[in-house]
Amino acid sequence: MPGNSDKSSEKPKPVQTVQTLLAAKNGNEKQKKKTPKRPNIEVSMDSSSDLTIELTNFQNDLDIIKDSLEGVVTKTDLDKSLADIVKKSDLETVVTSIVTKLLDSFKKEINEKISEKSNKQTKAIENLTKENEELREQIAGQRKKMSEIQKQVADNEIISKEALQMSNYNQQYSRKFNIKIMNYPENKDEKIRDIFVKDIVKDKLNVKVDSSEIQAIHRIPGKIGEARPVIVKLVNSEVKYRIMRAKKNLPKKETVRLVDDVTKHNMGLITRLRNCKELESAWYFNCSVYGKTFDEKRIKFDIFDDINNKIAKRH
Repeated sequence: MPGNSDKSSEKPKPVQTVQTLLAAKNGNEKQKKKTPKRPNIEVSMDSSSDLTIELTNFQNDLDIIKDSLEGVVTKTDLDKSLADIVKKSDLETVVTSIVTKLLDSFKKEINEKISEKSNKQTKAIENLTKENEELREQIAGQRKKMSEIQKQVADNEIISKEALQMSNYNQQYSRKFNIKIMNYPENKDEKIRDIFVKDIVKDKLNVKVDSSEIQAIHRIPGKIGEARPVIVKLVNSEVKYRIMRAKKNLPKKETVRLVDDVTKHNMGLITRLRNCKELESAWYFNCSVYGKTFDEKRIKFDIFDDINNKIAKRH
């Protein structure tokens, strides 16, 4: 289009600044100085027209300056902008205030959490203290029961020992008139009473005993392959002592032996006494067990005695 071609052909108008205007003005003045002076008549005739031209040029210069200053920041704008700028001291105050508020909020949150945790711990400690007290009461109760049980056990032990001692003594007393015959040959359909009266007492011991003085006689269980021991129950201790005193008359090569009928507990006690290095010998006599030290001290022992302690306290 023609209109467009014209506009495109137009050159952009140069921007006029104060410096360019002043430079142009100085150039004009220099040109004026170089122009040769005209006669006075010419000067007077042209003075009015020159003044008009100068005024017109000055007006044009002002318009150009005004146009060039349209995009320049004014003092009012600068004052307004400076008024909006925060001072450094004010900025520090604002930052300090914000940081202080943040710290206060942080402290408050921490304190709340610490308080909450402390309350939980306090409650837990209270619960543990309560449980501890309950456990202490239970332990105290158990200790009391344990003490009572221990006392009862000790009492039962004493009672048991006394009962066992009494039982052992009664068993031994019931065997007071008994004689045990060891290693006597066993035969089928043997008449053990007649054998004892004639073969053992009369022939081997040279003692006269009537069959009526024997309350009972029988064999008891023994080791397999060996002759079972014979138990003879006599009517009184006098008959027993008469026979036992004569057992020394048995020949040395004789295998038959006559011994007292001793309980199992007393036999165990005699064995322990014979194994004691502090004693020279140990034996049974009249329902009791005795031991003799190397210094000829005779001591009576019971089945529950501490042998070494009793020997140490013999004096």
